[in-house]
Amino acid sequence: MQKFTTAQRFSGTRPALRLLTIVIAIVCALTGALLSAAEHDDAALLGRLKDSKHTLASGIAQSEKENGVAISAKFEMKGDTLMLSVYTAKAGMGKDAEHNALIELQGDAATADWKPETEVFEDKKHLTRSAMQLTLVQLSKLTLTDVIKKAEAAQPGTVYSVIPSVRDGNPVFDVLVATTEGKSVHLAIDGKTGATSK
Repeated sequence: MQKFTTAQRFSGTRPALRLLTIVIAIVCALTGALLSAAEHDDAALLGRLKDSKHTLASGIAQSEKENGVAISAKFEMKGDTLMLSVYTAKAGMGKDAEHNALIELQGDAATADWKPETEVFEDKKHLTRSAMQLTLVQLSKLTLTDVIKKAEAAQPGTVYSVIPSVRDGNPVFDVLVATTEGKSVHLAIDGKTGATSK
């Protein structure tokens, strides 16, 4: 059996350690850049909410007139344009995702008339996300409009995002509220009890 000295045994590890250090540095730099970009996007969105001619609730009400039940809604930036986006389930709450048409309505929120473009989801990413949201809303006792009212009662400001999610096996709604100071406050509203927490 060939024997190696300590120096021989560890001589090959230095390049590997150097490579690992470089990889870690790159990952940290990318993570920092992504977080910085996300913070910049949030700041841009919060700064533009005052330009909206519509509320999240009015966008939901308009969407539900002809496109089924709303399952999530939010304001977001698309380039320099403030957009209002609503996901709906065309066939309503009585049909599961497989037997439903899952739709996004998205349009410029700063125009007097909100005229959203409609996309029926066919790609895996959007189908998976919207199917999960539909299921969570079906398990909830609250509509998105109910959730917005509870959020407004709990936190002064502008509700700009309502997304269903799962917490401890139960449906909850993650709600973002923009304060008058330009800050974002997160609320979690239990889909079954309506209990609100920050």
